Amino acid sequence: MKKRFTALLLTTAMTASLLTGCGGAKGWEDGDGKIDGDLTFWTQDTEPWKAYFNPAIKEFQEKYPEVNIQVEYFPEFDQKITQAFSAGEEPDVIQTWSSITDWAKGGKIALIPDSVMSAEELENNYYESALKNKKYEDKYYGIPSEINVESPSLYVNMDILKQEGVELPKSWIENNGPASFSELLEVAEQLTQKDSGGQVTRSGLAYTYAQWEANFLSLILQHGGDYKDEANNQVHFLTEEGRKAAEMLLKYTQGEEAVSDEGESRYDAFIQGTAAMCVGAPWYAGSFSIDIPDVNWQVFNMPAWVEGSDPISIGTGGWGYIVSEKCENKEAAWAFVEFMTSAEQTGKWAYATGALPARKDALEDLEYDPEQGSVDKAISIAKDVQPFAEEEGAYMQTPSTLTYTIVREKLRQLLVDGDIEAALKGMEEEGNQMIEENLNR
Repeated sequence: MKKRFTALLLTTAMTASLLTGCGGAKGWEDGDGKIDGDLTFWTQDTEPWKAYFNPAIKEFQEKYPEVNIQVEYFPEFDQKITQAFSAGEEPDVIQTWSSITDWAKGGKIALIPDSVMSAEELENNYYESALKNKKYEDKYYGIPSEINVESPSLYVNMDILKQEGVELPKSWIENNGPASFSELLEVAEQLTQKDSGGQVTRSGLAYTYAQWEANFLSLILQHGGDYKDEANNQVHFLTEEGRKAAEMLLKYTQGEEAVSDEGESRYDAFIQGTAAMCVGAPWYAGSFSIDIPDVNWQVFNMPAWVEGSDPISIGTGGWGYIVSEKCENKEAAWAFVEFMTSAEQTGKWAYATGALPARKDALEDLEYDPEQGSVDKAISIAKDVQPFAEEEGAYMQTPSTLTYTIVREKLRQLLVDGDIEAALKGMEEEGNQMIEENLNR
């Protein structure tokens, strides 16, 4: 299994013409029970996506030779989907990462038929956090491929440790990571370098930018609070726990205790060698294998930042499949979705992209060397802490807008002016305005 999936990562993209069916329309009617006809399928344009979809769709067409699939990849995919739905020009099947609420509410996407997967089967086979943003009014409209768990992983550049003569604690290997955040900080402090003005020039532990918004939300939860208020369709950030979370993120980027550069993406810093360790997600492992193949790196699970807390992170339904309500060949469309969301294909997808599979029964047989960093290890050990992931708030309808637009913007401003109250107030006011607009749309 490992050799087969590793090959997926290295597969070069085949031309789209190989995936495009030949011939004209079949002249079928929906409901005839036949698995045939033409389908259009849209997804994101990246090399890992193509490395997975090219062979996967070929497998599907071998099983269903009467189905002709026209695949289109788009670089600005989120904008393309929004524009297509607005214009009524969406394809038959879409792989999307976002909440389905707006489309389900507008009658634009189809309910999942029980013949494909019933609600009971979905809830038995999938992690709860992966399903919430695929559901509207207690009915499911999308099937997820992954559960998007943000920042549960710790990456270590072993070459830098060797260069600095810093020994990695043996317990990290045995326990898949540090026993506590204070233990992690001890190593980070040894690896941090600063200039004469006290600015970090090499991060001992990089955690700013790119998903650190989710870190902030998880810190609120680790402190025992909650920013979500589903009963009242609101969010709350002007809380003691919100202040503690913001203070902690600031504490280790500025001043004497700083271990992280405050101005650079943690991913880029690790790639460039200006970070000895970084916080990340499982997909970092697949990218590191391509971007820095000659670097000896390790991967572990992040301990809870807050002493005594569970290692809570933010988890939500990531990439998954929906079918347009106006699709004229739903039998073929749902056969395609059912094939692509099988345990086998879900596992292949997750491995090719470095994600955590949404299905509980996918990638159960991965093996890894605990002494070496690898995609296998990153996914396997992250599955151990996945049960501590908390869904970010599907009731908001667009929780990703809260996390990656509103919270992100306010945290970046926080690094500039250090005004915690203003940052939290902005998050709360703009977050509640967003929810109100969503519910009234």
